[in-house]
Amino acid sequence: MGKIKLKQLEGVSPFRKVAMGTWSTAKDPSVYGIIEVDVEPTLAAMEQYSKTHSTKITLNHVIGKATAYCLNRRPELNGMIRGSKIYLRQSVKLNYLVNIPGDGSKDDKVKKATLSNCSIDFAERKSILEIANEMKEKVERVKTKQDDELAKNLNAFALMPWWMSKHYLNLASFLIYGLNLDLSFLGIPSDPFGSVMITNIGSLGIDKAWAPIVPYSRVPLLLTVGAISKRPWIIDDQIVIRKILPICITYDHRFVDGVHAAQMFKDCKQCFAEPDKYIFPSESPNE
Repeated sequence: MGKIKLKQLEGVSPFRKVAMGTWSTAKDPSVYGIIEVDVEPTLAAMEQYSKTHSTKITLNHVIGKATAYCLNRRPELNGMIRGSKIYLRQSVKLNYLVNIPGDGSKDDKVKKATLSNCSIDFAERKSILEIANEMKEKVERVKTKQDDELAKNLNAFALMPWWMSKHYLNLASFLIYGLNLDLSFLGIPSDPFGSVMITNIGSLGIDKAWAPIVPYSRVPLLLTVGAISKRPWIIDDQIVIRKILPICITYDHRFVDGVHAAQMFKDCKQCFAEPDKYIFPSESPNE
């Protein structure tokens, strides 16, 4: 069955079928949530890990590692809707949205900026160091326009009439995800959107925001990483000032129930509460 390894979910709850019948596309069933985490233990661990491994670790890498852990622990959240049925993925694929500055002057870099993406396959099997190195290489290729597959698609969109883009995206989605076909021979990426989309808006100076579900992507879960701010926080019944990170979540209610989302949020908070255990497990610098 194509290149994306899937299996149909059996024994779905009655509500899942009601939800499937209620919303025909992912334009309607968006649910928005937010978790706020004390990020100081993670920042300290990031700094130490970066020095030990001579590699800069960022919050993007941390969020990716934590998300891969959560989806691997909660496999019912790692999948997609095809037709009117739910299918689960057999591995976690992270999809990071990447800002590409425009060419030219400083103003042009902003005015002509565009959005692209880079993906990390089998993220649940990779250390944060492997995620960081792979992401660095792929982002560099995207920003320097060395990604041939992406370049072909961007060039196609540049020449495409506005009215045609919607039909092209929907057709590509149907062929790739609906029929699970491998169209890489046409220059169309196989599984271009992955299990979850992650975007860092905090790096752009935005405190918090929620990303919209993209219907043709078939991605039921989107995370936006906000800006760190100092806030009053309660630790051991004492009010202290801590660095707090907001993580905004948008999910497709046809695919994700509140109880599933709550468990994922709990797992995510645990990752930030004990980063040495879940994000930066002990390993050799040479690994």
